[in-house]
Amino acid sequence: MIKPWKCLSSKEIFKTTFFRFRTDQCELPDGRVMPNYYVMEFPDWVNIVPVTEDNKIVLVEQYRHANGQTTLEFPGGSSDPNLKEDPKKAALRELLEETGYVPDDARLIGIQAPNPAMQNNKMHTFIGLGCKKLQEPKLDPFEDIRVVTLSIPEVIDKVLSGEINHSVVVASLLYALPMLGFHLPRPTNP
Repeated sequence: MIKPWKCLSSKEIFKTTFFRFRTDQCELPDGRVMPNYYVMEFPDWVNIVPVTEDNKIVLVEQYRHANGQTTLEFPGGSSDPNLKEDPKKAALRELLEETGYVPDDARLIGIQAPNPAMQNNKMHTFIGLGCKKLQEPKLDPFEDIRVVTLSIPEVIDKVLSGEINHSVVVASLLYALPMLGFHLPRPTNP
């Protein structure tokens, strides 16, 4: 069984309101010491798979500067660590702000570790059923989002073709599909 490392010391390198970057000196179970293991501390993230009454999935299309691509994603963002915001409340807030939709029912379907090699945060994934559009989106000052609704098979096709390649979105869809009566098809061997 793999044993956890022992943290001998931790030093903050950089801190903003968005994240903290630190380096840890760690002792491995066999006594070796790793002098610098870099960790990014983020608040927990949330996203929600919103499903309308007519079984369409609501997605947001937005440009992601870090990888230079426009992506299709489920609405989501950070929970507010200053308010100790409940993940479900944060997911519903993000859904309303980014799309104007509100679900009849929302429930937690999974908790992911987005990048456990370098980040300490979790992604809380919810499904929102019976979503209805109640208002226009109310975006943050630097958000440019286009709301898109697609059928469940269309979303699956976009994942399998690689058009949707955001790993958190793919994992969230995997959590949601059984609840919607769908499963990803098995790849065929060439």
